[in-house]
Amino acid sequence: MQTKQIVKYVLPLLLLGGISVGAYLEKPAKRPLAFVRKFKPKVGLEQSGKLKDIQKRGKPLYNGDTLRTNKNGFALVQFMDKSLAKVRPQSQLIVRGEVKGRQNTSTRIGLEVGKVFLNVAKQGANKFEVATQTSVATVKGTKFGASADDYFWVEEGIVQVRSKRTGNTASLTKNHYGRVRNDGTIKTGELSDKDVQKKKDQYSELDEQEKSKVYKLRFIDSNGQPHVITVKVYKN
Repeated sequence: MQTKQIVKYVLPLLLLGGISVGAYLEKPAKRPLAFVRKFKPKVGLEQSGKLKDIQKRGKPLYNGDTLRTNKNGFALVQFMDKSLAKVRPQSQLIVRGEVKGRQNTSTRIGLEVGKVFLNVAKQGANKFEVATQTSVATVKGTKFGASADDYFWVEEGIVQVRSKRTGNTASLTKNHYGRVRNDGTIKTGELSDKDVQKKKDQYSELDEQEKSKVYKLRFIDSNGQPHVITVKVYKN
């Protein structure tokens, strides 16, 4: 079966499920970096200079898109490498990067306002960063929180924090935090299990169980090679 025929039958299925994974069926330049898996009660998305409220789950996020939450808004964003970002109210983040393949992605979250908690998949050759105005956190697979005022804390794994101003770096491990100061120095310290749990609880609004169905999508690329993609489709 030709690729066009596969797209014809697969896309309606995905759209009905509320999730678009056309990234694997589109040209690289048009591939989304992530999609909004869940949100409440209202979240805005700025694309090409136009700001609109997201109407349903599965909204794709492309390079340069800005996600905004109001004072009551939460969002759960899933990236194409299966990393997850929980976005707190009154936050603003810009999604940047490139998806060349399932095992070759480059992602940077520009956190301009607010807070996020991330569960980053093991990266291998992939690259995942969170950047504020004055600092950058690089991760290879971990659970950690970040805020636009240059504060980072780690639940699990390792996060390397770097000051853009001075180049100073610090490696944060489980139950540790780091704050990049105005002069470029980085203050680090230790958190108790209770402290970490308290911080995690701030993101619990989106933790209720979701019902989903799993679909296996089979298609042939332009080189005649067969591919199989497993996709979870969540109800709206």
